[in-house]
Amino acid sequence: MTAKLLGNRYELMEVIGVGGMAVVYKAKDKLLNRLVAVKILKSEFNDNEQFINKFKRESQAAASLSHNNIVNVFDVGVQDNNHYIVMEYVNGKTLKAYIKEQGKLPWKEALFLIKQIAFALDHAHKNNIIHRDIKPHNILLNEDMIPKVTDFGIARAISSATVTLVEETMGSVHYISPEQARGGFVDAKSDLYSLGIVLYEMLTGEVPFDSDNSVSVAIKHIQEEIRFPEGIQDVPEGLIDIVYKLVKKSPMDRYHNARELIIDLITIQNNPTTRFMDEPDLSDETKKTPIIGDAQLEENKPQNIKETPNKEKFKWGKKQLMAIVLIPIILGIMVFVLVNAFDVEEIKVPDLSNQNMEEAIGVLQEYNLDYRLERENSSSVPIDHVIKQDPVAGTMLKEGQEVVLYISDGVKQVKLPDVTKQYEVEGIQTLENMGFIVNEIERKYNEDYEKGMIYEQSPAPGALLKEGAEIKLYVSQGKDSAVLDDLVGKTIDEAKEILLSEGLTLGSIKEEVSNKYEKNIVINQDPKAGVELQKKSVVNLTISKGLVKSKSISINIASYLYGAEDEEDDNEVEDENGKGKDKDKEEPQQVRVKVFVIDDKNVSTLQYENAHLSNETITVELKGVGVQSYQVQINNTIYNAENISF
Repeated sequence: MTAKLLGNRYELMEVIGVGGMAVVYKAKDKLLNRLVAVKILKSEFNDNEQFINKFKRESQAAASLSHNNIVNVFDVGVQDNNHYIVMEYVNGKTLKAYIKEQGKLPWKEALFLIKQIAFALDHAHKNNIIHRDIKPHNILLNEDMIPKVTDFGIARAISSATVTLVEETMGSVHYISPEQARGGFVDAKSDLYSLGIVLYEMLTGEVPFDSDNSVSVAIKHIQEEIRFPEGIQDVPEGLIDIVYKLVKKSPMDRYHNARELIIDLITIQNNPTTRFMDEPDLSDETKKTPIIGDAQLEENKPQNIKETPNKEKFKWGKKQLMAIVLIPIILGIMVFVLVNAFDVEEIKVPDLSNQNMEEAIGVLQEYNLDYRLERENSSSVPIDHVIKQDPVAGTMLKEGQEVVLYISDGVKQVKLPDVTKQYEVEGIQTLENMGFIVNEIERKYNEDYEKGMIYEQSPAPGALLKEGAEIKLYVSQGKDSAVLDDLVGKTIDEAKEILLSEGLTLGSIKEEVSNKYEKNIVINQDPKAGVELQKKSVVNLTISKGLVKSKSISINIASYLYGAEDEEDDNEVEDENGKGKDKDKEEPQQVRVKVFVIDDKNVSTLQYENAHLSNETITVELKGVGVQSYQVQINNTIYNAENISF
């Protein structure tokens, strides 16, 4: 890309990344005065109209997302057949690079990161946008170690347009879901599978399946169960349960949505001993049990055992044989009699879930069943309604047996704590420990709060909210700042407007002559261009007094020493004894001549100095701007100034 300015707005500064499909630049948004990242597609994609159209649609859809854990897409455009996306600039590294640096991560750090990524997916999925290429390479970590997911929807455009991106495929196939590997239907649960692989890699430092070619890896995702290596005993079993549920082969067996995952992650965070599910069968072989017919049974009979004739096996008498026959019959009759003697009619327990408490009690009384009430909070069942029952509906009970009804006390109300003045991570931890979910974070400049500190929350502290309520936090970005523009070469009025628009303050204005710029043009600034300044910072300017021009003057030294020679009598001057003498006959003396130029502020600048004879007439070249004055000094005697126009 040769142009430095895209869309007459985005000034490209430096390359910060090169991928299989694009080159990423750090750039400055001239309109909004902020740093952005510009991703420019490589030229091989420019002629694929189907890809370009899908790329535009997907990018525009991704631009509709706004979430703290998603890299925002600001703009999509094309210039000189170069298609580009303008995104939020994240000063940090990819999660993949971080894992390579650190190896396996502590489980608490992995939990924190995966939870934030899950929030991003939850937001995207609710907006009907599937990522399709979740992997550590597409997750950026900013300076505060907050993960941000990038490239939403772009994988769909790529996969529909080309299959030649070998490097990109190798990077993605390690995280691909079985249904994607088979070319099947892809939905939000496919993203969750890939997220499970990312969590596995953070906990172990490696991907579960690897090979020299992508096809082998894809087949493993379809056929093989994931196994955790030995040596991760410090990871809670419940967190491993979560990984196993995320990477189920069938999408139906995974989490239904990202919100379910988030709830389990918060549960593990608050209580690491919690278990969610049994581990999968990781035996070396999973054998299917065949249906065996009579012929097969006959074939599989042991052939090396001889049958013994019945007469040799049993040589008992008739009494023993009769006892063997009668005893089971007698016992059966006794059991039948005893059971019927104490038999009470059995009742099928009705389904009472979600019924009003009084109605449910009335039903049990009609069935002659006893009951006991237990009350507990519920976020889904109205107050005084049945949450669940024990035993469950369909169980057979005798009359008078007890059914426990769990009655809703309604949603548990929790007082929202005040997390303002806490730093972001600390505040989120406080809220999540109390069962709240931070679903949105808005970042703004704030003069009164340090960067990363929470300065406001919604709802306000003290509100009584149900568990699981969503909280919005407002986090300070510190004092507002701006990147100072290059003001050199602009008029003073233009410079004032730019500083005003950037929230900066004009300080002193100095004037200097210039060899390059006309009058009232900025020739210097302090601080220099490109420096990031806090709003209201002072910027000092130096402007041109005008272009410097040259002009020559002639100086008759004798006329300054002896005065004008208009009259002949003037040729005679008195010597030191008061006697007359002719100055033309006097021997010339060596004198030192200086010439000063005086500007409009009465500041004098020495422009010429040299030794001459007193009878010389010299030519001196002076430099200045407009109308100024010059002053001659001979042997430290200063003579009256004369005006000069440059």
